[in-house]
Amino acid sequence: MSATAINQQLQVKYDAYVDDLYGQTWDEEVSAPLLMHVFDEYLNMDKKIMIVGQETHGWGGSINGKPSVNSLLKMYEGFALGKSADYNDGKKPRYLKSPFWNFSRSLFHRLNGHIPSVRRGTDGFLWTNISKFDSKTSTPSDELQERNLKGFHLLKDEISITKPDIVIFLTGTKYDGRIASVFGGKVVEVASGVPLHRIKTDNGELPLMTFKTEHPRTLCQHKKYKSEKMYHKVLAEIIATVNAPS
Repeated sequence: MSATAINQQLQVKYDAYVDDLYGQTWDEEVSAPLLMHVFDEYLNMDKKIMIVGQETHGWGGSINGKPSVNSLLKMYEGFALGKSADYNDGKKPRYLKSPFWNFSRSLFHRLNGHIPSVRRGTDGFLWTNISKFDSKTSTPSDELQERNLKGFHLLKDEISITKPDIVIFLTGTKYDGRIASVFGGKVVEVASGVPLHRIKTDNGELPLMTFKTEHPRTLCQHKKYKSEKMYHKVLAEIIATVNAPS
């Protein structure tokens, strides 16, 4: 299936989701939803990776502005997986080097860097969030999350349509209840002393290689983790597990 066909399938789901959102009244601090565009390069990767973050730090203005699905998809496409972030502050779009984006790109390149076509600028993985919007550029309240239940379940559609081989939840623990309510499954520790788990389901809604760990910023900044260079340990454990003989 082509990237165009995949994006068309996603847009059908997004249209329905956005119609529901825009039929409600929201606080002005609630952002527009993050909607995912699949780049052509993704389909050519040996290891197709989906990174699932927590929520955006502002995205697409206020939800009450009701930006169109097409405009939100164009915004995602122009963002280029953090390589061309435009904050509408009069400055040129910038290449983001936060722990989140460094972790995501490092994982992608270490699993797919052997492919001749893969370069520094390759848009070869997927990025989405467990919460499709933020509030005041941070975590939505429990009340807002309850109103956004369809947004949490939208992740299941995104995975079903894009069919990643590997899903990484960089969500820490604050969304554990949401992940469990959407997917269920069994959470299994990967290695003793490492904040990394696999989520195993019997219904195929998550790929075999589905992981959950702390947000990379936490891995870098938390004294407990920083002293043990846990950021790099988590990366190494994921890669070793993915590459282990079946």
